Amino acid sequence: MKKTILFMALSISSIVAQSAQMVEVISENTIKVIENGVEKKLHLTGIELFAKANNNKENNTTVNMEKREELKKEALSYIKNVLPKDSTITYTTVSEDKFGIRSVWVDNNDGLNYKIIKDGYALIDLEDSTLPTGFKRRMMIAQNYAKEKGNGLWGKYKEMTALDNKDIESCACGFSQKRDVAQDTLKELQNRL
Repeated sequence: MKKTILFMALSISSIVAQSAQMVEVISENTIKVIENGVEKKLHLTGIELFAKANNNKENNTTVNMEKREELKKEALSYIKNVLPKDSTITYTTVSEDKFGIRSVWVDNNDGLNYKIIKDGYALIDLEDSTLPTGFKRRMMIAQNYAKEKGNGLWGKYKEMTALDNKDIESCACGFSQKRDVAQDTLKELQNRL
């Protein structure tokens, strides 16, 4: 059933998909393309910037900016290899902001947004409101897979676990939700009694 729904979503997206020529990778989640002679910036929906990761986490070991820059450089190198300059990409627009920057799902290679996460070169941005729920679930599974297998940056840097979304709980069915920290604390106290 899930495969049928995913196939239908991808089929529909290929009908409304747009093509563009790669110009450059700007950041872990932003690329510049030329489409019909016009240069555009595209935001890869669901990908979190390493510079923003764990800035506001209180009970977590934070990763310094120097280490985050190192992680960012490796991620950018990976993305540039997957999306070389002058290559053609196919994407589906999920939303567009007031500045004309589109949030997109790149359809190349089984969904590039998904592939970057699965290969271990990015973190999922669970706060990204442009990321459709079905894609969010799929990317959460991909991130857990990359972490468990030690793919990409997960296998090279112990700091990756400090950047991980600790406030997310995921079940085997692929659903994820924010944890209620107060509720977790209450349950833990009840278990101690």
